[in-house]
Amino acid sequence: MKKYVLMLMSFFMMVCSANAQIKDDIQKSKERAAKLQTLCDDYKASGNANVDGYGDAVKNAAILAIANSVQLENMYKRQIGETQDGVTDVTITKPTLDEWVTFAATVAGEAASIKTATDKVQAAANEAKKMAEEASKQKNPMKAAKAVKTAKAATVVVEFGNIATPILVEESAAQAKAVKEIIETLKSGKNL
Repeated sequence: MKKYVLMLMSFFMMVCSANAQIKDDIQKSKERAAKLQTLCDDYKASGNANVDGYGDAVKNAAILAIANSVQLENMYKRQIGETQDGVTDVTITKPTLDEWVTFAATVAGEAASIKTATDKVQAAANEAKKMAEEASKQKNPMKAAKAVKTAKAATVVVEFGNIATPILVEESAAQAKAVKEIIETLKSGKNL
């Protein structure tokens, strides 16, 4: 009987520890999502197709990461029986294992979206560099001013991608880890 009680207590401690860790991960996820939202709000296209293709791909991946972050928080709160205000509510329907598995697939799709964006970074950086070089070679002051403005806009888009991509990679990895831990907890606890 003592072994059974000790085993039950250790399992309970493990679940509580996992939930606390996931709660911290979700808080960090909210912070990263806020950073990404700020970056997306400030994003402006440069007018160059290659550079904007990269910037748009990063922005789309960021929007997906933000949406997944919100969905992860909502599903987690439903899983532990809390409302958005943090109040315990026993009438909340917990997400099923299938819902978590489907969400895990969505998070995996986010990783593919990030890869699509990073595949375009080299071409965009080269294009921005080429635009800057061409702007410096312009003899006509009117054309030079326009070329410099376009080159600066392209550089800003590339910098946006360079700032947002590490946050995206970190967010995607954290989401995948949190979802994996929740699924493992559900399966191990036979809490289906």
